Amino acid sequence: MARALIVVDVQNGFLREGNLASDRCLAVLPAVREEVERALDAGERVFFTADTHEPDDREFEVFPEHCVRGTHEAELVDELRAYLDREECHLIAKRRYSALFETELEGLLHRFSIDQVRICGVCTDICVQHTTADLRNRDIAVTVVADATATFDAPGHAAGDVQQFSLAHMEGILGASIERSGT
Repeated sequence: MARALIVVDVQNGFLREGNLASDRCLAVLPAVREEVERALDAGERVFFTADTHEPDDREFEVFPEHCVRGTHEAELVDELRAYLDREECHLIAKRRYSALFETELEGLLHRFSIDQVRICGVCTDICVQHTTADLRNRDIAVTVVADATATFDAPGHAAGDVQQFSLAHMEGILGASIERSGT
């Protein structure tokens, strides 16, 4: 069996531009890059997900328009794009919170016999959490790298509190391991 890294939605539309861009999300980019380098050095597969919506996506009834297919917002940040040239790196376009919903990710996990996943990226309480839930529902062991995940601040969405609640939920309810600095 094998281990892989899933990097969730580290895109321009969440880090640098657009309706959902957040300095909090941008701040974890160095830790995300460290995770990618660690995984590649260990000979692991790396799956980058990219939130990719059509202009009339129903998700825009809940969230403002973001990461529309073909826009700069929908692209991975420049710091990660070069990794896509590597054979062990894969880009998974997704249209919902979970990276396993109607994507090729599940097939790739089976193809490469992945039974353990480290996960990082944004947003902790949305796409990271829903992807973790779907992985755990498939009995795949998950470690969430807390220092390489983040969420945004917004009215009614205090990032610090939401981050802690989401990590606790993934650990206590979903059975994921949470890796924090020094652990």
